[in-house]
Amino acid sequence: MDISIIIVHYKTKDVTLDCVESIYASKTSCTFETIIVDNASNDGSIQAIQDAFPGL
Repeated sequence: MDISIIIVHYKTKDVTLDCVESIYASKTSCTFETIIVDNASNDGSIQAIQDAFPGL
């Protein structure tokens, strides 16, 4: 694993989805993992992120 990307999230569903999408759309030869840390969001963003990126 070359890089760990950690995103701290709180009720920013659209921003977080755009961020993760841009990470996976990047053209890189590095191996990476993406970790999202949620601070008790209650706006449905956790489910939306899991639906959009099931392997995350």
